Amino acid sequence: MLVGTLKAKPHESNTEVLCEVLADELAVHDISSDIIRLADFRIEPGIETYSKKKDDWPKILKRVLAADIVVFGTPVWWGNQSSLMQRIIERMDALNDELLETGISPFSNKVGGIVVTGAEDGAQHIIGNLCNFMIWNSMTIPPYASLSYLGSPGDTKAEVKKTFKGKAVREMAELTARNLAHTFRMISVSPYPEKKGAISQNTRAK
Repeated sequence: MLVGTLKAKPHESNTEVLCEVLADELAVHDISSDIIRLADFRIEPGIETYSKKKDDWPKILKRVLAADIVVFGTPVWWGNQSSLMQRIIERMDALNDELLETGISPFSNKVGGIVVTGAEDGAQHIIGNLCNFMIWNSMTIPPYASLSYLGSPGDTKAEVKKTFKGKAVREMAELTARNLAHTFRMISVSPYPEKKGAISQNTRAK
């Protein structure tokens, strides 16, 4: 789970707490989670895996590529995903180039999920943005793959946890976790077939 909050620790993050709720539900399906708060690392702007200024992104990406399920967690900022979430998408552009050149994506046979929190509307727009990126890069998005909460869940972490453990959020988290786990297991039994070879511009346009 990549958490795109703009707050570094020790500041509290509603997005991270909601990811923790989803992680608890995934554990019911024997799936362990690795939650990475991006603001705790140095991630330079750019579109390559390796930056001229050495940073933490290559190490984070290694952890992402080792996962079977990849979850993007972001707050809503002016109707969009956070600038930090957008930055890691841009850094993953190099993987998209690999897909175009070889026909094989490093994200092939991985399942994608989304967590969104915020005090303003914009979740549907963000989910559309992130799904577009995930699908184009060969991730599989199951039904109800997004878990979101819009509004103010509380002022303290205890209040936020209490809100997120309420019936409505809990049931949504259960459904999201169930479908992520189910889709992962289906793909494990029957992975997508690979077709090697560059993807031409004409093929992409069809």
